[in-house]
Amino acid sequence: MCNPITSPPIEPIAVWLAAAAFAAGGIANATGHPKIRASFTNLGFPGWWCWVTAVLELVTAGLLLPPAGRLIGIALGSCIMAAAIAAIVARRLYRHLPPPVLFLFLLALAGLGHAA
Repeated sequence: MCNPITSPPIEPIAVWLAAAAFAAGGIANATGHPKIRASFTNLGFPGWWCWVTAVLELVTAGLLLPPAGRLIGIALGSCIMAAAIAAIVARRLYRHLPPPVLFLFLLALAGLGHAA
């Protein structure tokens, strides 16, 4: 049993971790590095899709931080990660699954406070 006095609430930590993860992913995708573009084409997306994803991930990061935008950020981030997971599974590139699954897990934890 958790003691609420000594245990930090998981939701704010998860929100910040999810926002940081989406910001880092957005920045990495925004570089448009040839390896990143190749990764997108290997998943069936056009190479330029990395920039669309970068914008969506950065918007997600920004929406996660203020409580007023958090649910929209969780929904947008979940859609992005669901699309990534679907593309990875469709191409049977299972070794690429851990990052989007981790991002989705952080989003689920970030939304715990809104479930009540």
